[in-house]
Amino acid sequence: MEPQIIDGTAAEVIAQLARLPAAEHVRAIVGRPSLTAIARKLQQTAATNGMTDAVYDELMASLKHGG
Repeated sequence: MEPQIIDGTAAEVIAQLARLPAAEHVRAIVGRPSLTAIARKLQQTAATNGMTDAVYDELMASLKHGG
């Protein structure tokens, strides 16, 4: 399955999750996490997958400046 973001009310998310196979791995973030928390998690995941600090810094800079 291709990674995707499911966003909406709890009822909408539950309905979309109900269509997934029961054994499908999912990750959920509930609420509105700060951009800092999201960036920290992104950096951790990127490092785990082999992204270097330089590439990560370039990515974050492009996101901050809309490019």
